[in-house]
Amino acid sequence: MKFWLSWGLGLAVMLMILVWGFSQWNLRYYIEYIGDRLELLAELRHDAIVEYFSTAEAELRFWSGNETMQETVAQMNAIWAAGADSVAEDLVRLYVSDNPNPAGYLLNLDDAGDGSAYSAIHSNIHGNARLFVTRRGYYDFFLIGPEGDIYYTVEKESDFATNLEQGPWRDSGLADAFRAAKNGQRGKVISISDMSAYAPSAGEPAIFMATALHDNEGSFIGVLALQLPTDRILGIMAYTSGMGDTGETYLVGEDLLMRSDSRFIPETSVLKQEVDSPTVKLALAGEQGRAVIKDYRGVDVHSAYLPLDIGNFRWAVMAEIDVDEVVDFAAAQRPGLSGALLLIYGLSLWSVWYWRGRRLPEDGGPGDVSALDISGDADGGGMSD
Repeated sequence: MKFWLSWGLGLAVMLMILVWGFSQWNLRYYIEYIGDRLELLAELRHDAIVEYFSTAEAELRFWSGNETMQETVAQMNAIWAAGADSVAEDLVRLYVSDNPNPAGYLLNLDDAGDGSAYSAIHSNIHGNARLFVTRRGYYDFFLIGPEGDIYYTVEKESDFATNLEQGPWRDSGLADAFRAAKNGQRGKVISISDMSAYAPSAGEPAIFMATALHDNEGSFIGVLALQLPTDRILGIMAYTSGMGDTGETYLVGEDLLMRSDSRFIPETSVLKQEVDSPTVKLALAGEQGRAVIKDYRGVDVHSAYLPLDIGNFRWAVMAEIDVDEVVDFAAAQRPGLSGALLLIYGLSLWSVWYWRGRRLPEDGGPGDVSALDISGDADGGGMSD
C-alpha cells in the first residue's frame, strides 16, 4: 500500500507540475499571439485610413486642376465683386428658400431659372459636382472665394453663401481648412481639418479637405474644398470579424475624444467618449507598441497602439481585447490536455505495476518457478514422505 501511495502521489505531483508549467507556457503563447494580432490589426486600420485620405487628396488635386472649376471661380469672383451681400441674399432665396425641392433634396435644383449669370454658371457645373459627391461618397463640394465667401455648394445647407472669415461658421472645420489652404496657396498645400461637429450638417462629425485654386497666370483666385463624411472611417474601424467577443479597434484625437465608435456603447461615441489611457497618450506622442492597461471602461485589456498623422493633426490608432477573454481562450485548451494527462497518469501506474510484477520472481516471490519445485525429487517424481 505504501509503495502504491508513494508512486501514485509522486506521479500526481509530477503531472500537476507539468500541467502548471504547460498552462503558463500556453497562456504566454496566446498572449504573444494575441499581441501580434492586435498590432497587425492596428497597422491594417492605419493603412486603410491613410489610403482613404490619399484617395480624397488625389481627387481634390484633380478637381483643382480642372480648367472649368478655375474659370467658374474667376467668374464668381466678378459676380461677388458687384455686391457680395445682395448676391448672397438672392442666392439663398433662389436656391434654398424658393427651392421647389424639400430639405435634404435641395441639390436636385440645377437652375433657379432667374436668368442670372450665377444661375447660368451653376447649371453648368452642378450636374457634374452632384454626380461626383454622390458616386464617390463625399458629403459636399465647395467653391470658396479668396475672402472666404462660399460661392457654391452641392448640398445648399446653411453654410451656402456665407463668409468663413466673418460669418457664423468662422470657427468651423471648414473655415480652418480654408485658411490653411489660403496660407499654403503658393505650395498648393492640401489642408485637412480634424474631425469636429459641423453645425450646418445637423451637428454631425465632419472632416474638410481644401486646396487653393489659381488662374492661368498663377494668381490665387479661391479655394476648392470637400466635406468628407465619417461613415467610411467608422466602417473601417468597426470591422470586428475574427476579434472575438471583446476585441475592437478605434481612433482617438489629440483632445482624447474618440474619432470612431466604441463596440461597447450603443449610441455613437464619436467626439463624445474620452479615452485617457496610457497607450493613447503614447500613440499621440508618436510611439508604437503594446501593453496591458485599463481601458476607458475600466477593464484590463491588451492594447496595441500607433500614431496616425493626417495633415497637421494626429490620431491614435488603438486595437484592444479584454485580458479575461485571452485567459479564457487559453484555458479552453485545458480539457483536451486533462484527458491526455489522465491517460498518461493511468499508463504510468500500469507501467509501474507491470514492471514490478516482472521483478518479483527475481526476488524469490510467488512468480519464481524454482520455488515451486523444491519439494520434488531430482527426477521430477512424486512427493516424498
